[in-house]
Amino acid sequence: MSESKMPETKKVKDLMVPVSFSSDYPIVYNTDTLKDAIKVLKKCTGETKIHRSMIVLKKEGTEEKLAGILTVRDILNAIKVKTINDDKDGKFPEKWGNFYRKSALGHSVSTKVSDAIRPLVTEFVNSEQDVADAIRIMMTKKINILPVFDGGKPIGIIRAVDILYYIEECL
Repeated sequence: MSESKMPETKKVKDLMVPVSFSSDYPIVYNTDTLKDAIKVLKKCTGETKIHRSMIVLKKEGTEEKLAGILTVRDILNAIKVKTINDDKDGKFPEKWGNFYRKSALGHSVSTKVSDAIRPLVTEFVNSEQDVADAIRIMMTKKINILPVFDGGKPIGIIRAVDILYYIEECL
C-alpha cells in the first residue's frame, strides 16, 4: 500500500492576485466616481480575465493606503439607491427601468467611490499566512475576497475562486 502524499500547504502570497499599478488588477481611488470605476473595470476585463471587484486606494499625504474593495454588486447597489429611491407608489418593477435611463444613470454614476465601497474592518490576511487562514476568514465572515498585506502595505487580494482552483489542484 502506498501512502497518499499530502499537498504542501501554500501561503497566501502563492495564490493571491498581485495588486499594483503595473498589474492588470483594477485599482481606483476613493475620490473617483462610479463612472470612473466602471471604465477601469471594463478596461481591465477581457477574454481571459473577468474581474468582479477592484481595490480602492486613498491618498494620505504622499502615501496610498487601502480604503476598501468595490465590487460589481456595490456599484449596482449604489446605482439602485440613486435611481430607485423607494417603492411607496407600488411601481417597483417599473422603477428598475431607471437603470437604463441616461438622465438617472448620469446622476447615479457621479457618486463617489467612497460612498459605495465596502470599508475594511478586520478582514485581511498577510502574505505569509497559510491559505487555511484565508479560508477560515472567508467562511466565518461570509466574504469572497480578502486584501493581502505585506509589511502593512496592500500587495494583492485573494479571492474565493483562487482558493477553489487550489483545492482542485490538490485533488
